[in-house]
Amino acid sequence: MQTSVTPPRKTELARQMLAPGQRQLAPALRALLITVDGKRDAQELQRLARGLGLGDDGLSRLVDQGLVELPRALKPAVAAAAPAPAPAPAPAPASASTSTSTSTASAIQAVDADEVAEAAALAREAQARAKRLVATKFFALDLVTRMLAGREGELRELVRQVDTESRFQEWVHQCCERIEAHADAERAAKFRDSVGQTLAAS
Repeated sequence: MQTSVTPPRKTELARQMLAPGQRQLAPALRALLITVDGKRDAQELQRLARGLGLGDDGLSRLVDQGLVELPRALKPAVAAAAPAPAPAPAPAPASASTSTSTSTASAIQAVDADEVAEAAALAREAQARAKRLVATKFFALDLVTRMLAGREGELRELVRQVDTESRFQEWVHQCCERIEAHADAERAAKFRDSVGQTLAAS
């Protein structure tokens, strides 16, 4: 039996958190929340989360905070057995309805424009961070190769899996442990400092 799956959606709490003037979320999480539009599936949102430096748990963090509803499989049989919808309320007078819908649409457009601009700015920032990370990875790999003189093979393989700053910091820590084991703690500290300065300056 086929099922239809609804993509992740914002909750009412999420819409309140994204209201103009609200800045309770970290910028990267806010950017990810903005991209939850009821069209992108969970896999695409997880890719966006990694691009924003949130790792693999960015979407689940929004779910845990009650800001995103996960997909639900809706079976046709269940939908058919659902109770009939309640009768629609009587329509409001045409003039009042038109006025309300116009003001609501204007407010939504204003919020959407702000969200689009903010999402674009955060996307550019995420791209810049990604470029800095790539450049620093090459620098760090070259430096650890020099320091370990041919004993960095495993580290070279591990760095290929690094796609976020948090994973990069874990890799740097592994490099420091290896450098300290083959040389001393001072050289390991110099490696960490040099890599940190490069990441901040690049």
